[in-house]
Amino acid sequence: MRIGFVFDDSLDAPDGVQQYIMTVGRELVRRGHQVVYLVGETATHPVDGIVPFSRNVAVRFNGNIMRIPLPTSREKIRQTLRHYDFDVLHVQAPYSPFMAGRVIDQAKKVSPRTRIVATYHIAPYSGLAMAGGKILGWLNASSRRKIDQVIAVSTVAADYARQAEGVAQATFIPNPVDCLAVRQRLEEEGERDPDRPFDRVHHRNHVVFLGRFVERKGAVLLLDALEYAQAHPDQVSFPDDIHVSFAGKGPLLEESKKRAAALKIPTDFLGFIDEEEKAPYLASADVAVFPSKAAESFGIVLIEAMAAGSGVVLAGDNPGYHSTMLGNEEILFDVTSPDRARKLAMLIAKALNDDVWARKIHSWQEKLITRYDVRTVVDQLEAVYRPQ
Repeated sequence: MRIGFVFDDSLDAPDGVQQYIMTVGRELVRRGHQVVYLVGETATHPVDGIVPFSRNVAVRFNGNIMRIPLPTSREKIRQTLRHYDFDVLHVQAPYSPFMAGRVIDQAKKVSPRTRIVATYHIAPYSGLAMAGGKILGWLNASSRRKIDQVIAVSTVAADYARQAEGVAQATFIPNPVDCLAVRQRLEEEGERDPDRPFDRVHHRNHVVFLGRFVERKGAVLLLDALEYAQAHPDQVSFPDDIHVSFAGKGPLLEESKKRAAALKIPTDFLGFIDEEEKAPYLASADVAVFPSKAAESFGIVLIEAMAAGSGVVLAGDNPGYHSTMLGNEEILFDVTSPDRARKLAMLIAKALNDDVWARKIHSWQEKLITRYDVRTVVDQLEAVYRPQ
């Protein structure tokens, strides 16, 4: 099949939706399909087959920086659709009426046989975000009626599609991770440099955080838990050689560094971790902690950590992470209760001190990741692309 991914944003940023379409796209190419990426302004060309359609403008929406497209030439869209004669257009939603909406409008005119599917990725962070989604849904009402089937990466994303855009039914197909590629990359790298702060050889009882230093991602909550453990050694017992690493950047980074400097627990702040370093960093974790509070439609970083072999993955009990972890209350922790710092500190201590429990959780994680492996996910997508 000839498949076109339609995405308003740039592929230059390594965010969740970008990872989704490139991971799925590579697997589709491996299976013999042709994949083309109809996207916003993209300079780096991280994959083959990119057709940039529009200049982008950066805006803040739903707690993230997004790049939205300026109006795209309808003639350029028609020429591209005629040239490729797509079997399937796979639109990433919610989408802009200025680019993806125009692609949908023109697609059926150019080739009525083209099947259009849309995947919803979003979980609203606030009432304002939901209100914006409803306005967008109203603007896209006409193009949405041309979509043949709607997919949602989680129940949270399906709820958004229903509430904001009136989508009556969505097929659940989760975000994927190429688990085999992650494991092969780690095997090929072999023994890491022991001078690196995240090397397993360098640190035992290693606790890691990966994410943006913004309020909702919860690095502050992890620091709260470390401070609680240090202040209450009678309640929380960490191993003497515990070491904590934070990776990421954002407006709360400097404040977090100052707080960590007052701790007796050794901590590192590694800055931004690129895609090549992400797997070995997560593989070094005896405990990987993701305390995100809200606006998570799925939780791809949880699957990346499990695929890399993190010992125990702990997740904030927001709706997206709850869905991804199948509601496993042993590893989900409350991010809103008044004593959340104590609860998280005790859960980290349990993961580091109770080897039997940690092995049980790790075994459960190993089974869970097959559900999210790209081969499993693309099997499901192909069934949508080729309806019976």
